[in-house]
Amino acid sequence: MKIWGRAALAALAIVAATAGGAHAERTLRLTVQVPTNHPVGQNILFFKDKVEEASGGEIKIEVYDAAQLYKGSEVPQAVASGAIDMGLVLIDEYAGTIPATGLFSVAFMFPDYEALGKAADPDSPVRQQIDELIRQTGTRVMWWQDYGPVQLLSKDAPLVSPEDMKGKKVRVLGKPSGDFIEAVGGVPVKIGGSEQFLAYQRGTVDIGMTGTTAIQSRKLYEVMDWVTITNHAQTEFLIVMNDATWDGMSEDEKGWMRDAALAAEEKMRAETKEKNLASEKFIADETEMQVQNLTPEQIAAWQKAAAPAVDAYIEAAGEEGRKLVEAVRGLE
Repeated sequence: MKIWGRAALAALAIVAATAGGAHAERTLRLTVQVPTNHPVGQNILFFKDKVEEASGGEIKIEVYDAAQLYKGSEVPQAVASGAIDMGLVLIDEYAGTIPATGLFSVAFMFPDYEALGKAADPDSPVRQQIDELIRQTGTRVMWWQDYGPVQLLSKDAPLVSPEDMKGKKVRVLGKPSGDFIEAVGGVPVKIGGSEQFLAYQRGTVDIGMTGTTAIQSRKLYEVMDWVTITNHAQTEFLIVMNDATWDGMSEDEKGWMRDAALAAEEKMRAETKEKNLASEKFIADETEMQVQNLTPEQIAAWQKAAAPAVDAYIEAAGEEGRKLVEAVRGLE
């Protein structure tokens, strides 16, 4: 009886384990550089909720926000190596090893929301080529997070033509924006986002460069008089996943992940456009800062003047960069 009892217990344990396996949870760890109350972090939580709801709890997403685990520059390697399953990363973080991914920071490649939307659409050849380049690092792009276009700020008078930039010190975000400023005759000065207010207030630079929503949130309208809506560059974040982890998932799991990722991307892009336009309206209606919109002819003049920046990008990115530029122009 004792032997039979032990066998029965073992059999019950196997049945229990098998039953549990039918509903086994897969836990995915996701690293984020911003807090979860940030719009980008909120979008991550939206994705998490969608996946967990669709899977009936079979997939759990653990979010490690505020760079608890990795800084932005560390994310590509961490995800590629499998040290973590998923991560949020600014697309430009790949530009050091894959220069072609810096496309969205090239000045005046995307003069309006329509052009941006076409290029960043999951079905566009531009997006697909960039996703494939990143895929070669061992990471799969799950979705893109649109964080909005970049504008120019000035004092006393609006920036209407490229000639207005000559000899002026201009805040830049990195090399692509620096190439643009040099192309139009300005002097690039790299200044962090949180340092802008004092830099503009003290006259460290003559001209500012930042996103529309940042003008409102950082109260830059208190230290600058004009914002010219150039939409000359685009900020895109990516959520990437370790390719081996993805390959090990079932078709059901992949379906839940794809659907949630698409919903998160569409939600973020729609909200970003609305938030940028709302900030533009706030600036025009509620502050002393004035908004300067550009005509198609004026945009064309800026694009022509910024052409050397495009050449600099192609030189760095090679044939892949040239094809991407051609693909973008083919969308117009």
